[in-house]
Formats: sequence, C-alpha cells, structure tokens
Amino acid sequence: HFQRNKNIQQIFDITTPIQTMPPPPPATTTNTTPTPPDANKGCVGPTAPTAGKSAACDNCPNQKTCASGAASTQMETDRQLIRTALSNVSHTLLILSGKGGVGKSTLASQLAFVMSGRGYSVGLLDVDICGPSIPTMTGVSGHEVHNSGSGWSPVYPTPNLAVMSVGFILPERDSAVIWRGPRKNGMIKQFLTETDWGG
Repeated sequence: HFQRNKNIQQIFDITTPIQTMPPPPPATTTNTTPTPPDANKGCVGPTAPTAGKSAACDNCPNQKTCASGAASTQMETDRQLIRTALSNVSHTLLILSGKGGVGKSTLASQLAFVMSGRGYSVGLLDVDICGPSIPTMTGVSGHEVHNSGSGWSPVYPTPNLAVMSVGFILPERDSAVIWRGPRKNGMIKQFLTETDWGG
C-alpha cells in the first residue's frame, strides 16, 4: 500500500485548503426525497406537502401511505438516528458518480489511507452493495465484522482506519448481491446507524 499511498499524496495535495464552492441554485421542484419505485409518473414525493393529495397521486399504490404522513415521520426518525450515530464524526467526504467503473472505490480507499497515514482517525464506509470492492482494496478481504452491544465493529487495516462493507458479511467473497430499493437502503441505513466507529 505504501507505493499507492505515495502516488496519491503526490496527486492530491491534501495540505492545501479546499476552495469553498458557491451554493447551488434553489431547486425548482418540490420533490426533495426519493420517490417510491412503484410511484406514478409526476410523483411529488412522500414528504411533499401535497403527498397523497396531488393529481399525480390518483390510483398510486402509495397514495394512502403518503397522505397519512407516515413516510415523512419515518424519514425524520431515520435522519435523527443517523445524526445521533454519527455525532462524533467531525467531517464527511462523499465520493460518488452516476457511472460505474470510474474509480470511486480506488479514490476513496487511497484517500482513506493517506488521511489515516497523516494521523487522522478515518472511517471508510463502502455502500456499493452490489459490488463491494473496498475490502480487497484495503487488504482486509476475508475478514468478518462482529455485532456487539455497541453495534457492528468495523475491520481495521491500520490502527486508525476503520472499514465497513457488505463484503464482510457475505458468505462467499464472490457472492452476488442483487438487492434493490428498500432492502438496499435498509442495509445502508443499518451501516450508518449501527456501526461503532469509535469516539
């Protein structure tokens, strides 16, 4: 890992402060949450003020649930659980792309190694549920996570780099995970709320 870490350090001068970007323009739509996968076209979203009541909601299988406000209440409960679970995390860096195979996991693992090598306590959460590669890239493939009273214990490739991935709980390293929608989101929520990142 040393050679890869050295190269990434040369590419990314982490000592230079990051420029602050101007805020994005205000959204032009009222849908600020993901819509259910089986929602009607034009869905306003389960937490919109008109959820379950707009014309787009007519004959939608989710209309009753959206109109009751249950989705909005559940989402706020989930947000609070995640805030509480991550209250000791001072900085969060999200690496994402709308396309596969562009190096998201490679970049994430290398940045994690560089930051932990500089003495920072780093937690690396692999939310690629269908193709988890972070365990392999961090050299901890084949390890298992354990669940205790304080939550899931991540795997530590170095003393101050904690890694959590669905790859640790699969029965076989090459097992296929073909989860969609609620089950995939549920696993990500469980990682966010039940992983013991330490303090």
